[in-house]
Amino acid sequence: MNDLDNLIERKSFILGMMAAFAECLAYECKKAAFSPPFYPEDYEIVRPQAEEIAQEQGIYLWYEKNLDIPENTRVNWFVMYKFPEVLDEYKNIREQGFNPAWDLEKFYALLSYGIVWGKSADNVVPKIRQKRLIEDTVSRVLFKPGDWPPLKR
Repeated sequence: MNDLDNLIERKSFILGMMAAFAECLAYECKKAAFSPPFYPEDYEIVRPQAEEIAQEQGIYLWYEKNLDIPENTRVNWFVMYKFPEVLDEYKNIREQGFNPAWDLEKFYALLSYGIVWGKSADNVVPKIRQKRLIEDTVSRVLFKPGDWPPLKR
């Protein structure tokens, strides 16, 4: 085994996770999501494609600069959401002095954590609040035009 066997390219990892979370947000499986945390100097490297993914999936991004984290250890992330009041809810929790880096449990409801197995979850009737035009980020990144979906026999 060589070093390449363990190599994961950071930019692709961040954007891949964002694409997956964006789909969850677009189809309203989550209220909000966070991109993976990244160093402040990575912002300009990740931003253009992160914005493209958000546009394709009909969601929004808000850049969390985390000024409450000491500069020498600071990481940032994007807050990903579909509806503006979700960002307001995130900011409200932050204004109470909580940061997901240290207080993630305060953000569980906002991130839709624990919902699937929550009490009476079987009684939830699926409903999409707002359908938006959603482009296929996965196809754009992984396939040549026309290769997805594959042809039926």
